[in-house]
Amino acid sequence: MTMFEELFALASGASLALTISADAKAGRMTINVIPRPGKDADDSALTKALTLTATPQEFDEGFIDALKGYRETRQSLADQVEATKEVLEAAKAASVKKATEASTKARPDKPGLPTPKAGATAQPTPPASTTSEAGSDDDADASAGEPRAPAHNAGEVADLFG
Repeated sequence: MTMFEELFALASGASLALTISADAKAGRMTINVIPRPGKDADDSALTKALTLTATPQEFDEGFIDALKGYRETRQSLADQVEATKEVLEAAKAASVKKATEASTKARPDKPGLPTPKAGATAQPTPPASTTSEAGSDDDADASAGEPRAPAHNAGEVADLFG
């Protein structure tokens, strides 16, 4: 590739600023290729500038290869950042799912009521009578202090909340 083709390939991934300075006494120049942060500039490694100092002849011989290596490294870093983001998003989703499941298990559908065990049939317990009728013949038969269950018809379900 030519220098401008390589710059074009590099600029396709990020906006660039180029600065060029020369030291006439030393016969060397410095070129900075500075990527400008875009909207996804949360990784500082992708905004690291390429700074090269060499003679004009050295730049003629190796500048294109230096740009190519820089572009490939930036692309590799961008790929790594993207892969890391995908892993983090998957871990976040798994964590949210696990927390939701734990919350659901810890909180039954109707708070305050026990969750029935598998295979058990619910049989309502009628409320116990706490008062006894004075002078009743049944009092003599019943043990003192034991509550009595109210009489109901066979097959009838007592209303616990009525």
